[in-house]
Formats: sequence, C-alpha cells, structure tokens
Amino acid sequence: MKRVLLVPMAAMAETAGSFTRVRQLAGALLKAGHEVAVCCAKDVNYSVIEGTVEYPLSIPIPLGMPEAIGKHTFPIAQKLGVTSVKKVNSFEDVLYLTGNTCYKYLNTSVDEIRRAIKEFRPDIVYSEFNISAITAAKLEGKRCFISASVPTQAEYGCMPKYAAGLNRLLREHGLDHVESCLDVFGWAEKKFVPSCYELEPIEDSKVVYCGTLKKADIRLSNKRDKILAYMGNGTISVKKMQAEVTRAFEGSRYEVYIAGHGLKESDAGNIHCAPYFDFSKLLPESVLYINHGGQNSMTDGLINGVPLLICPGKVFERKYNASSIVNTGAGMEIAYDEFTAENIREKADHIIADSSYAKQASMLGRRLLQLGGCDNIVRECG
Repeated sequence: MKRVLLVPMAAMAETAGSFTRVRQLAGALLKAGHEVAVCCAKDVNYSVIEGTVEYPLSIPIPLGMPEAIGKHTFPIAQKLGVTSVKKVNSFEDVLYLTGNTCYKYLNTSVDEIRRAIKEFRPDIVYSEFNISAITAAKLEGKRCFISASVPTQAEYGCMPKYAAGLNRLLREHGLDHVESCLDVFGWAEKKFVPSCYELEPIEDSKVVYCGTLKKADIRLSNKRDKILAYMGNGTISVKKMQAEVTRAFEGSRYEVYIAGHGLKESDAGNIHCAPYFDFSKLLPESVLYINHGGQNSMTDGLINGVPLLICPGKVFERKYNASSIVNTGAGMEIAYDEFTAENIREKADHIIADSSYAKQASMLGRRLLQLGGCDNIVRECG
C-alpha cells in the first residue's frame, strides 16, 4: 500500500480536465487500497473527493495581478469574450495567463504543497500539470509522477520569457536554472499520457501511455441519428455555435444537441439546446461530434466511435489535437473564421458519407480503452 498525494493545476478559469483526472485517479487508487490525499485549490473546478485527505492550495491570480483586481477583472473579461480572442501559443503561455508562474504564487504554493508533503508523508507526489507540485517534490526528495502530453512539452512550444519567477524561486532554493518553466516536467520519474502513441507520439523512456482515464462501459448502437455540438471556453462563442449549428442542421434528419454554458433550454423541431447534456448517453447514437478539440471531448468521441469535426480556434493544445484527428483520419478540422453553417454542413456531410472516418474513430477509441487508464497508473505506483 502506498500513500499518494495528488495535486491538480489550480486556475480561476474553468479548466475541468485537470481536476476531473485527479478525481478519476483518486477513485482508482482508493479502490486499490492506497491512501490518497489531495492538495487542491477551491477554485471553480473544485469539488470534494470522498475518501481522501485534503490539504489547502491557494488560487493563482491571472497574470499575477493583485488579488482584489484579478478576482473581478478575469470573470468580466470572460463574460465580454476577451478570453476567447486571445491567442494561446504554448502551455507556458497558459501557466503565465493563469498566474501559475508568478513568483509570489510559486513561493506560496510550493510552501503549501511542502507542508502537505510533510504532514501526509506520501510515497509519491502526482502532479496534474502543476509545476509547483513538481518543485515541492524535488525539494522534499519525493518521487514525482506527472500527467503529460505532446503540446505541454517545451520542445512543442515554450515562452522562456515567462520563466523569471520560477528561476528566482529555484535560485533561492539552490536548484538549477531552467530555460523554460516546462523543463520542470523533465524532473518527473514517470510521465503518464492519457492518450495513445498514435495520437501523441513521444519518444521518452519515462512515458507510460494509459489511454482514457474514464471507466467506460461503451455500448454502441446501430441507431446513429444524432449530432452533438460543444465548444467549451473556446474561440467560438456559445451564441455563434448555437446560431451556426442550428442553421446548418435545422429541419435535417438528425437530432441535434447543442450544449454550452449560458444556453437556455429549448427544443425547436430537431434542435435541442441546454447548458448541459449527458453526452455519454447521446454519443453511442451519434454520427458526428462538433467540438473545440479539448482532450476530454476528443476522447469521449473516439471511445464511442464517433468521428469529429474540430474547431480548435487559437489554442495551441486544441490545434494539436485537431491535427492529430485529421492525420489519423478520424475527423476533420474547421478554422474559426470559417465556422459558418454552410461550411459546417459541407464538412459534416463529407464525414458522415465516408465510413472510413467512423472506422478510424472506432479504432482509436478501442486503443484508448485497451491501454488500461487509471489502472495502469495504479500498477506503476506499486
């Protein structure tokens, strides 16, 4: 039995992926009889994980702004759509924008995680894209496992100008200088990729592919008459998604489900809108999933054998995911400035008519399910 401390990345923005993966991993570790603690911020993504010991972690303020200003400025910027037009070039850009690489926050969060390590005495610190956790583990001499991906590697894209705060902290603790904040991912003993080699090829002896972390009981249906649309917090606004997808498919033979924060529940003929739908129930009967290329959305589509139409907008990770889907033949990409009803319908018709897209999606989905998910990570924990 091991003691594992899980540390998700904290952010004021809605980035549900990190905390969702921590929740899934915590459940698997607890089921296997391990002791689990979570050091996490009570941000917008937070919820209680039953059975774990919980330690506090501060919420970073976007751009390192003063707390009184940042707490109000960022939500307003999101509502005005400012965040949807910002081009995000690398994961280092994300860390900077969310405030995770600000010296003041690094100093505070590393101390908080070190306190959690000293109290809980874990055998392993697991970082879900949290660079403070990796730094704290190194300072405390603890084994460190991390989640990893191609787009979060320094080799894929980095912005070294944002490493000043981290290097100041490292210097103060007698640790070596880094060129990029993303270089700290290289300190980990093992790197778990919640994907497969076909989608994210990484040549690194530390890498372990684990596929989807979701416990999936996939029951595919011969009845395929649905199209789903979800854009998250992407370049395409909820209003634009609703308008263009509606115009593309209203009156068609497909039942169309459009989900997005702020949408009002409505049913107009074959078009259904709501803030949330349980896509796990709808995907097995879908012929197409229109989305922003987020990791969870992409994976959900593939494990259900649903080809994808991705509009990644200006976000580096989603651009990579879209290119992977195109390169593997499991779907198509649509540019944000071409997101019109006419283009959506044209690409959708092409994907649905060509059965090879669905076959490739199914093949990749099976691969993601075969890699073991959380159980693979639990085995590696020993």
